[in-house]
Amino acid sequence: MSLFKNLFGKSQPPEQELGRNEKCWCGSDKKYKHCHFEKDQKRLAAIRASQCTSRG
Repeated sequence: MSLFKNLFGKSQPPEQELGRNEKCWCGSDKKYKHCHFEKDQKRLAAIRASQCTSRG
């Protein structure tokens, strides 16, 4: 991986959902399920929970 990509690569998940077996959005060349999948799922669950409580 190039230095430029390390410094200026993607820093946040894409808006669309990735398949578990696709390459991770971070550029690590790992499958998404072995890299950021769990972290992204926890982040999305927290966002959804906060949206539900703010509507109440």
